[in-house]
Amino acid sequence: MSLRVNTNVPAINTHRNLTINNTEQAKSMERLSSGLKINRGADGPASLVISERLRAQTAGLEQAMDNSEAGISLVQTAEAALDEVSSALINARQLAVHAANEAVNDEFMLRADQQEIDNILSTVNRIARNTQFGSKTLLDGSKGATGVVSGTNLEFVGATQETKSSGATGYDVKLTQAARRSQVTGVVELTNDIIDRGEQITITQGSKTVNFYSIKEETVENNLNALDAAIKDAGLNIDLIRAVEKESDANSPQLISLRHRDFGSEHSFKVASSTPGLLSSRSNVYDTIANGLDVAGELNGEEATGKGQILVGNKGNENTDGLSIRYT
Repeated sequence: MSLRVNTNVPAINTHRNLTINNTEQAKSMERLSSGLKINRGADGPASLVISERLRAQTAGLEQAMDNSEAGISLVQTAEAALDEVSSALINARQLAVHAANEAVNDEFMLRADQQEIDNILSTVNRIARNTQFGSKTLLDGSKGATGVVSGTNLEFVGATQETKSSGATGYDVKLTQAARRSQVTGVVELTNDIIDRGEQITITQGSKTVNFYSIKEETVENNLNALDAAIKDAGLNIDLIRAVEKESDANSPQLISLRHRDFGSEHSFKVASSTPGLLSSRSNVYDTIANGLDVAGELNGEEATGKGQILVGNKGNENTDGLSIRYT
């Protein structure tokens, strides 16, 4: 038996060249369709690295341009609002000059000028309050200073021109007292017997007073709801606090607890009850509830004054003059 091997070198060369041409043609078509010379790492690793860096720089520059355009839009929004404010102030000046003409003006004309000036001032305040770009208010003075806090329950409120920048290290906050609200809790529970005897509760806050009379043959819960509604209707800045730890029926005896809504030493109220101990210590005699407490502490080792929950660096402080934080 014999073995014969046939070869066709020209055909093999032709096939190899055809394969190479097809590969190059596919690369060319890919580049033409994508518009990119480098589509994958195999097209040129070094060129791909350079290309990716350039693409990243291009994306960053495009975003910077978008940011600049957004900033320009913000300034244009503020400028348009300030143009309105300028026009309003010019009108106010004209009215002031007109009002100064005592030769022809009478009381009614002066009153009309004053009303128009009041409207102009209201317009200026409204523009300052409502001019926004997105969710940012631009002209209300809240963007004078910015700050962040890292402590629990601390919040940056604001700063003045006298407040120095803290730098990256920040300012230490040392609190010695938390703010509290004025509050009273009775020592005698409200019961059906007290309700049916006809209980009178009087609460006074500033110039506002509420007189509540118990609703006989009604539940304890309904009487507390009625007292809560009476406090709200009278416009008192006081809340009725429910301190029921477990579920109970509507007639379960309950202590009455009242608390001022605002923190600080400026806020207090008076209470009286016909049953001693329900709220006041004596029957129908006012008890003045102890004032709340202001927050107290230091800012960066410098003295600060508390008002409610707000702690403000004292005037004359080297670094924290006018710095305000809130502790909740």
